[in-house]
Amino acid sequence: MTRALRPPDLPDPRPLVADPARLAALDSYRLGGHAGDADLDAVVGYMARVVGAPIAVINLVGPDEQCFPAEIGVGAPYSNVPDELSFCAYVVALRAPLQVSDATTHPVFRENPAVVAGAIRSYLGVPLIDADGFVLGSLGVFDDSAREFTATDQEVLEIQVRLVRTVLALRRQVAEHRWDACLLEAQGEALEAVATGRPLDDVLDLLTCAVEELSPGALPAQQRLLRETVDRLTAVATKADRWRRAMLRTARSDPLTGLANRGHLVERGRAALAGGGAVLFVDVDRFKEVNDRGGHAVGDQLLVRLADRLRDHVEEAVPDAVVGRLGGDEFAVVLPGVQRPQAVDLGHRLTAALVDEVEVGRRSVRVSASIGLALAGPGTTFEEVLSVADRAMYGAKERGRGVLHVVADDDLSA
Repeated sequence: MTRALRPPDLPDPRPLVADPARLAALDSYRLGGHAGDADLDAVVGYMARVVGAPIAVINLVGPDEQCFPAEIGVGAPYSNVPDELSFCAYVVALRAPLQVSDATTHPVFRENPAVVAGAIRSYLGVPLIDADGFVLGSLGVFDDSAREFTATDQEVLEIQVRLVRTVLALRRQVAEHRWDACLLEAQGEALEAVATGRPLDDVLDLLTCAVEELSPGALPAQQRLLRETVDRLTAVATKADRWRRAMLRTARSDPLTGLANRGHLVERGRAALAGGGAVLFVDVDRFKEVNDRGGHAVGDQLLVRLADRLRDHVEEAVPDAVVGRLGGDEFAVVLPGVQRPQAVDLGHRLTAALVDEVEVGRRSVRVSASIGLALAGPGTTFEEVLSVADRAMYGAKERGRGVLHVVADDDLSA
């Protein structure tokens, strides 16, 4: 069938229906069919009864689609009719009421599928314009007979459209407030998780769940707000996690050398020796002379150099070893699961590595390390092994300093 030309008093509805700003406003009402709202159902029932029409609809118009938040006589939540043939699309384009007395003789609407099928012959519709000035669609009545709708009929529709506009606006506000409340709740949960020190992964999982819950159906502005909120909370959680890690490192580390401090060394040493192993007790020889003659700054520099060498040699030999500073010029090395030969070999290598020359005034002081070695026997505690290694270190000093002294096998039980 050849389509007749559109009368000059009817604008092309397609570009006006497809206006992006109008469609965004339409999406903000989140309606994809029958709303299940008693007030809206009452509106279409009232219009059909008062006007005496078999079909009455509240129609939200999208491109080539008509969505019915409430309808009577249609029996479907939406329909698909090209904009060029849709009564309601022309109401959107006109921004004014439209009356068609006999669609079968109309140059445009006679090709509407429902008109061709004989279900519709006459139409009266008024625009549904929201508070922002967007034409969302129309309120309309259809008859299967040709008829002239009266001014009173049109007045009925225009009065009802105000109620529909109010109901839809309230529904949108409720939906927006509900979404905002969910976002606020998710934000509160994430901040609480950060404040209580939960792991970073837990906080990120909370934010991921919030995105999955709030993204579907969110408006562009809400999507933007959601992204900004998640980005901000991610930054807060990441910064807090870095701060906590730094504080933990500070609490566990010796501030001068970066090795484990005494408390952390004891804590880790107990766990490390649960399955046996060895402890090396290291004391820097002639350190007091360096401190007295060169000052604390020179002494501190020496301790840092020796601590770095100690850590590097031990970690190369036993990667899971625990190296710590007990205080002053005393260090300890915990070697989990290490047997006597390997521990002795490492001890000798450390005595060779921990030798240094320090310029103090007009003279040079040669420093070394006296090292005591004790093995963890069955049922011995870390503190007991450390104490025996300490006594063994004094044995190394008695032998002339700068050497390794190994405790006798029965010393732990002494």
